[in-house]
Amino acid sequence: HLLEPWRGSRNLKKIMALTIALALLVAPAAAFRALPAVAPSSTTALHAKMPAVPFLEAVEGLEGYVGGEKGFDPLKLSTLGFPMDFLREAELKHGRIAMLATLGWVTADFVKLPGEVHQVSSLEAHDVAVKSGAMTQILLAVTALEAVSIVAIKEMIFEDSGRKPGYYGFDPLFFGKAEDPEMQLKELENGRLAMLAASGMCVQELVTHKTIAETLDDLLAGRL
Repeated sequence: HLLEPWRGSRNLKKIMALTIALALLVAPAAAFRALPAVAPSSTTALHAKMPAVPFLEAVEGLEGYVGGEKGFDPLKLSTLGFPMDFLREAELKHGRIAMLATLGWVTADFVKLPGEVHQVSSLEAHDVAVKSGAMTQILLAVTALEAVSIVAIKEMIFEDSGRKPGYYGFDPLFFGKAEDPEMQLKELENGRLAMLAASGMCVQELVTHKTIAETLDDLLAGRL
């Protein structure tokens, strides 16, 4: 209800069009591969600006990591005292999930599995999954995976195991370029974009009560 006054405004139309464009651009990229865990240095010049966000001051601690030369840390999370390896691990993990979520969110609007339970929008799927028990299955599966991965993360951070953030030896698309900085950067940046896209699509459907497919149809028909 707080967002009701924005419905139908030009700003909302622009947001919807931008969300669609982001969703079409985002795809799982670069496979699930590792990023270097090089010990960061503190060489950031005083009052230097982030190359990625020129109106914000640069932060220290990103040097030596893929993408560190762009200095992208608008919320300055790297200054909160958490190990940089832990932050990069979390960013990669969330980015990978977001890439799958973005692709799945859009695909579900165009492709439906057999059965009445699947004949819902991506937004409605959450409540349906909770009622059917599917969400509990997902929670248990994720908990099991996290219980295993937390051991590797602990050894990486506290025992200097040499493991690289995000590395699981998992490459389902056979990119096979774990040591290629260009591919690592593509995965990182596509993951960041996907996190924004997935959040944007969810908010858009909550506000407009239209699926991504319906919004795309309106956009192509010039109704936005």
